[in-house]
Amino acid sequence: MMPPLVSVVSAVYNKADVLADTLRRLTEQQGIPADAIEFVFVDDGSTDGSLAFLQARAEADSRIRVSAPGGNLGPSIRFNQAAALAKGRYLLAVDADDMTPANAARFLTDCAARLAVPLVFGRSKRGLDCVEIPENAKLETADDALAFCADRKIVRMGFLAERELWLQAGGADEAVFIQDQSLPLRLSAAADRLAYVDAEIYYLRPVAAGNLSNNRLQQHHDRFFSLLPFLDRPGVSPSARRAILRQLVSSVWKMERDSGGRWPILTPAGRAYLLNRLAGLEPSSAFFAAAAARLRECPGIRRPGER
Repeated sequence: MMPPLVSVVSAVYNKADVLADTLRRLTEQQGIPADAIEFVFVDDGSTDGSLAFLQARAEADSRIRVSAPGGNLGPSIRFNQAAALAKGRYLLAVDADDMTPANAARFLTDCAARLAVPLVFGRSKRGLDCVEIPENAKLETADDALAFCADRKIVRMGFLAERELWLQAGGADEAVFIQDQSLPLRLSAAADRLAYVDAEIYYLRPVAAGNLSNNRLQQHHDRFFSLLPFLDRPGVSPSARRAILRQLVSSVWKMERDSGGRWPILTPAGRAYLLNRLAGLEPSSAFFAAAAARLRECPGIRRPGER
């Protein structure tokens, strides 16, 4: 049997309330043969019936595969495990509570093949109006994939990547809890070029009480530690480094802003933010070391292996 063209990969933690709709939208992808797509879910220790639901659906649809390694390790690790299990040439990464347009798998794989790129990004939007990607959507390519990703501040799932690229890049940074930022960055750093769809290719459901996106300090923490390794990474272009630096300084300033205390513009982070924005100045290594120490001490931060 030929392997599928595309594998949808997802990490699942307590999404029983929306999994039926998510799975329906995924399995009803249009324009792609039924045997050309598979769905790989890795459960992260759900306690709300998510695993039982997926296992029942897998019994009824051989394209659905479910893994439950045990424990509660976080989405970065689980997405990488799903990618390792996948058999498709392309991986379509989807959070278990979000939505893809009905033509996403076909449209994105067509783009990758036609433009000869291993990575396809696009816009995302929060809302339930998950409409098809326009066939005439504007496409652009970039040879400095990392600079493009960092400059556009690409986060979230819903993108398409060659499986070999994912494995080459090492997938998400497993030292960082949330995969949203590290995964696009690491894939882009490993890609020789990428394509970008100037249209919504991914829809996020309205924020619920348990969403990680409610924890701003977690976002700043994970953003910072996803970006930090690229400052001294060999082969990073000057334009990519400038974009990464801007995001790093911004994440430190926003951490100061959202953690209370002094008016953030009067802090060292605030001054570094202004000098970077106005004059392109780079803070010292001591600044980043102090910021890393401060972020590690932020309360309520989840780390891999901790829920």
